Amino acid sequence: MKQYIFVFIVLFFQSILFAQENIFSTESFIIKLTGANLEAENLDRAVVFQKSFDNPTGEVIDLNNDNNVEFIINDYSVTNGRKYYNTYVYNTLDSFYLIDSIYSGLKKPYYTYSYELNQFILITGSPDFDSLNTPEIEEVFSPLTCWGFLGAEFGIVNDKLYDIFLYENEKYIDFIDSLYKLKKKNCSTSRLVRSVIAAIFINYLYADEKSMAEKSFNQYYECDDKEKFKASIKKLQ
Repeated sequence: MKQYIFVFIVLFFQSILFAQENIFSTESFIIKLTGANLEAENLDRAVVFQKSFDNPTGEVIDLNNDNNVEFIINDYSVTNGRKYYNTYVYNTLDSFYLIDSIYSGLKKPYYTYSYELNQFILITGSPDFDSLNTPEIEEVFSPLTCWGFLGAEFGIVNDKLYDIFLYENEKYIDFIDSLYKLKKKNCSTSRLVRSVIAAIFINYLYADEKSMAEKSFNQYYECDDKEKFKASIKKLQ
């Protein structure tokens, strides 16, 4: 038994001492992400940037299709057992520095290529809606916020996109339909999934599908305070 404990302790400390190192290369920099620590070196191997995060992952992406790559950190911290996400974008062209950062809240951010805009877009949640998520529902629901990289900073491009909101709503509608089959479709269940209902409603508005937004809201929200709840989530936009 002592031997097993010794082996476990050795392996535990080895995992700390030899944290996995991820190395990314650009034309001007060698970027190292070791555990929670970010370090950028120029081509002379001089360290030009250092920063610590909580739980980072990194990637190199040409965000705005200009043949110059950016370095991306997706990071999260944990509060009361829930993950809260941030995205950081770094310049790698001539000097290494933070260009912009976006707080996504409970929804994990991701990138996708938009043929409508001919560039990658960052998809985040809408943190103002985080409070609508309940502990009883493990999955996080939030209206999408779509960000395009404009060279010096991110800008919201919701009004230039369409399909991504409809695709997201298909998943949300499947979820709420399945839940209503398992539980009674009543006010109590509606309040339990108010984050889903709000996300569907706002996503349809972002897609400029106002009639679908109203129809889905009336279909899924079963409480008497419909107009009050609708007004409250519109204020969160």
